[in-house]
Amino acid sequence: FIPWKKLYHRYLMKEGTALHRVAQILQFFSITKEQEGCVLGLIRCVAAIPTRWKVDPNPVLQCLKRHHLFSKAEICVTNKLLHLQIGTGLEMAWAIMAVMVLFSDGVSDIQKLMTCLQRPTSVLSVVDVTETLYCIATLLYAMRDRNISITNRIHYNIFYCLYLMENTSVTMQTVEEEETVVSRCRQDLNWPKIKLTHEQQRILNHKIEHGQIVKIMAFAGTGKTSTLVKYAEKFPDLNFLYVTFNKAVAEKGKSLFPSNVTCKTFHSLAFGSVGKHYKEKGKLNFSKMSVYSISFLLRHRDGQSLFVRGKTVSQTLENFFASSDDEICEEHTPIWYKNTHGERKLVSPQEKRINVEEAKEIWHNMKNLDGDVEKKYKITCDGYLKLWQLSKPQLSGYDAIFVDEAQDCTPAIVDIVLSQKCGIILVGDPHQQIYTFRGAVNTLYSVPHTHVYYLTQSFRFGPEIAYVGATILDVCKRIRNKTLVGG
Repeated sequence: FIPWKKLYHRYLMKEGTALHRVAQILQFFSITKEQEGCVLGLIRCVAAIPTRWKVDPNPVLQCLKRHHLFSKAEICVTNKLLHLQIGTGLEMAWAIMAVMVLFSDGVSDIQKLMTCLQRPTSVLSVVDVTETLYCIATLLYAMRDRNISITNRIHYNIFYCLYLMENTSVTMQTVEEEETVVSRCRQDLNWPKIKLTHEQQRILNHKIEHGQIVKIMAFAGTGKTSTLVKYAEKFPDLNFLYVTFNKAVAEKGKSLFPSNVTCKTFHSLAFGSVGKHYKEKGKLNFSKMSVYSISFLLRHRDGQSLFVRGKTVSQTLENFFASSDDEICEEHTPIWYKNTHGERKLVSPQEKRINVEEAKEIWHNMKNLDGDVEKKYKITCDGYLKLWQLSKPQLSGYDAIFVDEAQDCTPAIVDIVLSQKCGIILVGDPHQQIYTFRGAVNTLYSVPHTHVYYLTQSFRFGPEIAYVGATILDVCKRIRNKTLVGG
C-alpha cells in the first residue's frame, strides 16, 4: 500500500534501505548522469507502475486530453518511446502523464492534471494518481542528489500540489476560555474561526510538560505567533510566559494572547530584578557605552591609541555580556582591530591581556551600585541583563515559556532559558538570524530538544515566491529536508 509515498519520505530521511532501493531503480532504468537519455528512463519507470486492479486506459486518456499539455506529451511519447505503443494502453497513459509533469511550467499545470484525473469519468483512484506523482518526485529528487542536470522546479510543483492535497486546513475546535477584551472583540467583529494547517494542529496536540524543550522551526510567514496564541487558548489551565527581544512585539503580544500569557522582553525581566536598582542610583545608561566614552576611562599606554583601545575594550565587554561565562577572559577579546591608518591588524597576546584587564576594571566599576556616577561607569541594558543571568534566576509561576525569535538568542539568554524547570518552547526561523553581530547563536540548531515541529506553509505569498525562497535555501544552504510552501 502506497509504496512510492513511503519510499519518497524514507529517502528524504536518508534511510539506508530506501537509498539502496532508489539506487537500484535508477540503475535498472538507466537514470544516471552518464546516460544521455536518463529522462526517458524516468518516463519508462513511471510507465511500469502497476495499479491495484485492472484499469481501462481509455477513460484515463480521455481525461488527460482535457489538459493543454496532452498533445505535446503524446507526440513526445509516440516519437521517443516506440515500445509503449505495443504494450498495454495504461503504460502509454502513465508515460504521457509523466511527460506532462515534466513539461509543466508551474504548480497550476500539476493542479489541472490532478483535476483531470479526478473527474467522475476517470477510473483511477486518488491513490493511483498520488503514487504516480510520488514516483516522479522520488526519481527527480534522487537525480538532483546525483548532480544530474534537471531543474528543481518540477519536483517543487509536484511536492506543492501533493502537500496541499494531503494537508488541507482544519478548523480549530472551540476552546473554553475566560472572556477577555480580545475574545469579546473577536465576537463583536464576527471573526471566522482560524483554520489551522496540519502542522499547526500537530503542535496543538502536544501538551507541554515540565522539563521538555520543544522546538518549532518556522519558515517566514507560517503563522508562528497565531500558533502560539491558539496553543495558549487550548490550554487555559496553564500559565505561559512569552518572551521576545523587541518591546513593540511584546506590547503587541499583550493584545493577541489570552489572559493566561504574560508578555515580556528579556531586558524588562532583567530590569525588574536588577536594572531598577541601578536606575534608582542614577547608574543606568539606557544606551550602549560609546567607544569615545570608554576611551576616557582608559590609562595611556604605549602602542595603540586610546580610541583604538576603547574600541577593542568595548567589543570585549559586549562579547562578555552576550556570553554565558562568569568572568571576562581572552576569548571575549576581538581577533582583529583597525589601527589609526585604517589597516586591519591582529590583536597581539599582550594587547589581549591588557584588554581583559581594562574590561574587568570597567565591569567592576559598572557593577558597583555605590560607585562614582560622574566617572560614567554606568551599567548598560546588556550589562544588567548579564548580571541577571549570573544570578541564575528562576521564573516561578509559569508552566511553560514561549521564546520567540529563538534563532537570535545570545548564549547568556540561552543560559537563562535552559536553567528554568518549566517547559520551554523555542520558536523561530533558523534562516532569519540577524543578530549574530551581537553574539547571537542559532538556538534552534545548537540546543538539544525533546520534541521538534515544523511550520512550512507560509501565508505571506503564493507558490511562485515560495519556489524562489525554497530554491535559495536549497542552493545556498542545501536545505532539502523541509520545503517552503506558499499559502
